[in-house]
Amino acid sequence: MREWKGRDPRYSIPVTRIRILPDNLVNRIAAGEVVERPSSVVKELVENSLDAGARRIGVELVNGGRSLIRVSDDGCGMDADDALVALERHATSKIASADDLDRIATLGFRGEALPSIAAVSRFELLTAADPAEGGVRITVEGGRVLGTEAATRARGTTVEIRDLFFNVPARRKFLSAPETELRHASEVVCGAALARPDVAFALCHGSRSLLDVPPSADLGERLRALWPKLAKVTRFSTVAGDAEVEGLIAPGGGRGRPSMIFLVNGRVVRDRLLVGAVLRVLRSTGAGLGGARVVASLRLPPDEVDVNVHPAKTEVRFTRGGSIFALVERALRQGVAASQGRVPVSRLDDGDALAAEPSTGGYGELLRARREAGAPPLFAHPAYGEPVAGVAAPVVLEAPPAPRSGARPGPSDTPFGRLLGQYRDSFILLEDDYGLVIVDQHVAHERVLYDRILARLGGEVAPSQRLLVPVLVEVGDASAAALERVSATLVKVGIEADVFGPDTVRISALPPEIEAHEARELVIELLDRATAFDGVPERVAAEVEEELAAGLSCRGAIKVNHRLTDAAQRALLDDLAETTNPYRCPHGRPIILRLSQEEMERRLGRR
Repeated sequence: MREWKGRDPRYSIPVTRIRILPDNLVNRIAAGEVVERPSSVVKELVENSLDAGARRIGVELVNGGRSLIRVSDDGCGMDADDALVALERHATSKIASADDLDRIATLGFRGEALPSIAAVSRFELLTAADPAEGGVRITVEGGRVLGTEAATRARGTTVEIRDLFFNVPARRKFLSAPETELRHASEVVCGAALARPDVAFALCHGSRSLLDVPPSADLGERLRALWPKLAKVTRFSTVAGDAEVEGLIAPGGGRGRPSMIFLVNGRVVRDRLLVGAVLRVLRSTGAGLGGARVVASLRLPPDEVDVNVHPAKTEVRFTRGGSIFALVERALRQGVAASQGRVPVSRLDDGDALAAEPSTGGYGELLRARREAGAPPLFAHPAYGEPVAGVAAPVVLEAPPAPRSGARPGPSDTPFGRLLGQYRDSFILLEDDYGLVIVDQHVAHERVLYDRILARLGGEVAPSQRLLVPVLVEVGDASAAALERVSATLVKVGIEADVFGPDTVRISALPPEIEAHEARELVIELLDRATAFDGVPERVAAEVEEELAAGLSCRGAIKVNHRLTDAAQRALLDDLAETTNPYRCPHGRPIILRLSQEEMERRLGRR
């Protein structure tokens, strides 16, 4: 021990001399960066197998990977000398010079995976490059090589890890339940299977086979093999210069966040820029978030993407982040349009058989023009047909079949038919020539507010009322500091907020659509999202506007069990007709449901 010289002895700090750490301790420290949980081990070993040219990869787990992880492949294998060198830190065959870092085309390149894994487990490596010459088995425990012996194996490699973190009890204590660890490992295998559809993958947990997919011809076939219950999958692709995006979208019908898998030059990555592009498209197009699955694969020159920004190689950095964001957004919009297919629209007069959707103003403009011309009301009901590659199909105007019974609708007094009234103070009922129309008043109002808020974000003056008693929101230091980045956006929608302390935000004015307690939750969520945009290209910050519009409209919309007068119902329907998409809310939920007269007559025995 020694003490710092030249300071007041009351503040002396006892320190030890600086020393070089031993290799076994260095490996355990490195393992903390590379090996977070069993799925991290699976990821590193599967990537090594893919780099070795494997055509089939098998993963076996016991107890979620806590007790056993075994990854086998039929790749190129290694001879005895290479196998021993592979267990040394920074040993790799992927790069040879600093210039190679600028054009990395392999999944692994750091040379840290095997020694880091071996440092925190009971490790066994069995490999053979040429079965005729024999293979080698190397046993390691806690980073210490216990033995090397000749062994027999077909060409390829098997890595077996037992008792992960057995010598790091603090890390082992923080592992999740086996079911949770298994889910993470399964996601890794599924991601690798999507990245390389030409390779067969198998996953077993104990005696159960969870996954066994043969090589596939393309990404769509592999996606269907992994998730056979998907009802519909639509392909999309876009090329811009030397960058290309292709992918698949399967619309969802549930709740919660969508499932997104991103591949960059065949590497599965987590990237906030790409997540922002997908969420923005799904919200703005009304394609639905809950349960949706999106797989997006980017191909671009290796020197335009930096994969050396994370120890586990799970994050990347783009040299042209804004261009990549725009490219993914454009490709996905085409995919959403194609997935929705053709849109039949009922018309009740004897006009032309076909007409194109107006270029601006959405359905509201079409409805206004018909009302001004004195034409009967128009009810456009989306029905998903065959996808049209690349672009949305024109709106087809078709005459409805004539009713077979004597039941006829009354004269229309709203854009969607004749108003009948409210059902259980939650749904608006109407009738038209097709049958019974049911409108969910909450999501209808949500769509109306969403379009209004987007207009305010686009430059319209937002109504705002100052609060007699400001609302104080405790958000934490980081979120309070992020207020500056979104304060201008909040003002656009009528929310005035400022920092009122190191960890407190004061809300002093609100738009008329939202209550104070709802504004508190909204601001907390928005600031939490804003803290995730550090270092991301400025264009991604537009996602905050989309989330603000969706959150504000949902909280401000009228709720179920809320009685509306006839005048209020008609006003809501008129406003809904003016929106850009009167059939889905910003979160993708349907707004309008129709029960056809034909169906009712069939069920009542009239047909």
